[in-house]
Amino acid sequence: MKRYFIIASLICIGAGAIFGFTRFVVAEKEFVGPPAKVYEESVDINQAHCLATNIYHEARGESYAGKVAVANVTMNRVLSPKFPNTICDVVYQSHTRENWKGEEVPKRNKCQFSWYCDGKSDDIVLVTAKGKVIKERMLAWEMSQLVANQSVRGNLIDITDGSTHYFNSELADPYWASAYKQVVQIDSHSFLKED
Repeated sequence: MKRYFIIASLICIGAGAIFGFTRFVVAEKEFVGPPAKVYEESVDINQAHCLATNIYHEARGESYAGKVAVANVTMNRVLSPKFPNTICDVVYQSHTRENWKGEEVPKRNKCQFSWYCDGKSDDIVLVTAKGKVIKERMLAWEMSQLVANQSVRGNLIDITDGSTHYFNSELADPYWASAYKQVVQIDSHSFLKED
């Protein structure tokens, strides 16, 4: 039943994009936003994939709103002169070092998004070794792709009010957070922007 509810919610989002309004349903609550922008040009699938990957790794266990907020921050960074100007460059921005093969690799724990250089695999594993689908991960990946595609098309409201930073307040207390104004707490993430 839950999967059908999610699919029905996704259909509502798509219909909203087509008919000029943003509408989404989360936990049986309806949210209606201002008219959505619908762009005619095609989406760069590489940029959309980078965004979906970032959403998945940063907000896999978060709600729809949590995933949208991560997408918002990524896109706000793309628009900021303080960050690179493509989604993939923002997602993979890091301090690098030369490894033993002479290749530039990210320094551990020196990336804009922690999943990229935390020393763990960045693979998106959706099935077990025996081929059984890991339902929670599959649903999280599907939702991450949906959010990324809507974000790249400009069809999402910025629920972070221009935030360019966030952190998991359950796991971290970063030294840099005091230099920013907290805008909103969504799920386990605190979203911040410059004063």
